Amino acid sequence: MTSTQRVKPFHPARQCARGWALALLLALGACQAPKPFATETAAVPPVPDAPAAAGTGTDPATAALPPEPFIDDDPQRLMGLAPAALSTVLGEPELIRREAPAEIWQYRNDNCVLDVFLYETAGRREVTYVEARDGTAQKIEARTCLNELLRARLSQPLG
Repeated sequence: MTSTQRVKPFHPARQCARGWALALLLALGACQAPKPFATETAAVPPVPDAPAAAGTGTDPATAALPPEPFIDDDPQRLMGLAPAALSTVLGEPELIRREAPAEIWQYRNDNCVLDVFLYETAGRREVTYVEARDGTAQKIEARTCLNELLRARLSQPLG
């Protein structure tokens, strides 16, 4: 080594930062999905307006529709939600009824009414019970009503 060359001192922090940067780049590169190989496909002629083939159960009119989204309509998923989280899931209730010590949020559609009961637990209000009924006030399965309400919420425009 000549006297004019400078040797950079070893800095553990600098080496550590370089190691982290390299690890981050490798991790980000691993997250990218590989692009599929381009393949040629034969052109498929449009399906004429005809009834579904016997035994297939496929209706050409609905075959092109996207599948329905999965909706987690388990009422147990509401348990423990705070009011803000409940509003995020179901929107604003049509009615809020206060009957100490409970607060009942009511959601409705043409087929059912869903009552969501919030009680004070450990210093905060949270969902502790859910009940549903039909238009004649007969008790029905909460899951059915919750499913209808969630589907209606999905079909609403954003904003």
